[in-house]
Amino acid sequence: MIDPRKLAAIDIALLGPAFILAEFAVGVLLSLALGAFVLLRAGSVWQIALGLYVLSLGLNYVPMLVYAIDIARHRSALAEIGSELSHKREAMAKYRRQSLFLLVPLVVPAVALRRAFLRTG
Repeated sequence: MIDPRKLAAIDIALLGPAFILAEFAVGVLLSLALGAFVLLRAGSVWQIALGLYVLSLGLNYVPMLVYAIDIARHRSALAEIGSELSHKREAMAKYRRQSLFLLVPLVVPAVALRRAFLRTG
Protein backbone atom coordinates (compact mmCIF):
# COMPACT_ATOMS: atom_id res chain seq x y z
CA MET A 1 0.00 0.00 0.00
CA ILE A 2 1.02 3.60 -0.43
CA ASP A 3 2.91 5.53 2.25
CA PRO A 4 2.15 9.11 1.19
CA ARG A 5 4.36 10.75 3.80
CA LYS A 6 7.40 8.74 2.75
CA LEU A 7 6.56 9.32 -0.91
CA ALA A 8 6.57 13.08 -0.26
CA ALA A 9 9.84 12.78 1.69
CA ILE A 10 11.58 10.93 -1.12
CA ASP A 11 10.37 13.47 -3.65
CA ILE A 12 11.67 16.31 -1.48
CA ALA A 13 15.00 14.58 -0.88
CA LEU A 14 15.56 13.93 -4.58
CA LEU A 15 13.99 16.98 -6.23
CA GLY A 16 14.07 19.64 -3.51
CA PRO A 17 11.33 21.18 -1.39
CA ALA A 18 10.60 24.19 -3.63
CA PHE A 19 9.89 22.03 -6.68
CA ILE A 20 7.79 19.47 -4.79
CA LEU A 21 5.76 22.07 -2.90
CA ALA A 22 5.01 23.80 -6.20
CA GLU A 23 4.16 20.49 -7.88
CA PHE A 24 1.77 19.41 -5.13
CA ALA A 25 0.16 22.87 -4.86
CA VAL A 26 -0.42 22.96 -8.61
CA GLY A 27 -1.70 19.38 -8.44
CA VAL A 28 -4.29 20.41 -5.86
CA LEU A 29 -5.35 23.73 -7.35
CA LEU A 30 -5.33 22.81 -11.02
CA SER A 31 -7.09 19.47 -10.51
CA LEU A 32 -9.80 21.00 -8.33
CA ALA A 33 -10.32 23.90 -10.73
CA LEU A 34 -10.38 21.67 -13.80
CA GLY A 35 -12.67 19.14 -12.13
CA ALA A 36 -15.09 21.90 -11.08
CA PHE A 37 -15.02 23.37 -14.59
CA VAL A 38 -15.76 20.00 -16.18
CA LEU A 39 -18.61 19.39 -13.73
CA LEU A 40 -20.13 22.82 -14.37
CA ARG A 41 -20.02 22.24 -18.13
CA ALA A 42 -21.01 18.55 -17.99
CA GLY A 43 -23.72 17.47 -20.37
CA SER A 44 -23.45 13.70 -19.99
CA VAL A 45 -22.82 11.03 -17.41
CA TRP A 46 -19.30 10.53 -18.79
CA GLN A 47 -18.46 14.20 -18.34
CA ILE A 48 -19.77 14.10 -14.77
CA ALA A 49 -17.65 11.00 -14.13
CA LEU A 50 -14.60 12.74 -15.62
CA GLY A 51 -15.18 15.84 -13.51
CA LEU A 52 -15.51 13.77 -10.34
CA TYR A 53 -12.38 11.81 -11.22
CA VAL A 54 -10.33 14.97 -11.78
CA LEU A 55 -11.66 16.40 -8.49
CA SER A 56 -10.60 13.20 -6.73
CA LEU A 57 -7.08 13.59 -8.15
CA GLY A 58 -6.93 17.06 -6.61
CA LEU A 59 -8.10 15.67 -3.29
CA ASN A 60 -5.41 12.98 -3.51
CA TYR A 61 -2.78 15.71 -3.58
CA VAL A 62 -4.08 17.54 -0.47
CA PRO A 63 -2.46 15.13 2.04
CA MET A 64 0.67 15.03 -0.10
CA LEU A 65 0.89 18.83 0.06
CA VAL A 66 0.29 18.84 3.82
CA TYR A 67 3.00 16.22 4.33
CA ALA A 68 5.40 18.07 2.03
CA ILE A 69 4.86 21.35 3.91
CA ASP A 70 5.50 19.62 7.23
CA ILE A 71 8.60 17.80 5.98
CA ALA A 72 10.01 20.92 4.32
CA ARG A 73 9.32 23.05 7.42
CA HIS A 74 11.15 20.58 9.67
CA ARG A 75 13.81 19.76 7.06
CA SER A 76 13.21 16.11 7.86
CA ALA A 77 13.14 14.48 4.42
CA LEU A 78 16.25 12.37 4.97
CA ALA A 79 15.16 11.39 8.48
CA GLU A 80 11.76 10.30 7.14
CA ILE A 81 13.37 8.13 4.49
CA GLY A 82 15.85 6.49 6.81
CA SER A 83 18.23 4.07 5.15
CA GLU A 84 15.98 3.30 2.18
CA LEU A 85 18.03 5.40 -0.22
CA SER A 86 21.10 3.29 0.45
CA HIS A 87 19.53 1.00 -2.16
CA LYS A 88 18.42 3.80 -4.45
CA ARG A 89 17.31 1.68 -7.40
CA GLU A 90 15.05 -0.56 -5.27
CA ALA A 91 13.65 2.40 -3.36
CA MET A 92 12.86 4.30 -6.55
CA ALA A 93 11.14 1.25 -8.07
CA LYS A 94 9.07 0.76 -4.91
CA TYR A 95 7.95 4.39 -4.71
CA ARG A 96 7.37 4.65 -8.45
CA ARG A 97 4.86 1.81 -8.07
CA GLN A 98 3.35 3.50 -5.03
CA SER A 99 2.99 6.79 -6.89
CA LEU A 100 0.52 5.07 -9.23
CA PHE A 101 -1.92 5.08 -6.29
CA LEU A 102 -2.14 8.86 -6.79
CA LEU A 103 -4.29 8.04 -9.83
CA VAL A 104 -6.78 5.99 -7.79
CA PRO A 105 -9.66 8.20 -6.62
CA LEU A 106 -9.48 9.22 -2.95
CA VAL A 107 -7.00 6.53 -1.94
CA VAL A 108 -4.41 8.95 -0.55
CA PRO A 109 -6.81 10.85 1.75
CA ALA A 110 -8.21 7.50 2.95
CA VAL A 111 -4.72 6.21 3.77
CA ALA A 112 -3.75 9.50 5.43
CA LEU A 113 -6.90 9.49 7.59
CA ARG A 114 -6.35 5.86 8.52
CA ARG A 115 -2.76 6.61 9.57
CA ALA A 116 -3.90 9.63 11.59
CA PHE A 117 -6.55 7.57 13.42
CA LEU A 118 -4.08 4.76 14.13
CA ARG A 119 -1.55 7.25 15.57
CA THR A 120 -4.10 8.90 17.86
CA GLY A 121 -6.02 5.78 18.77
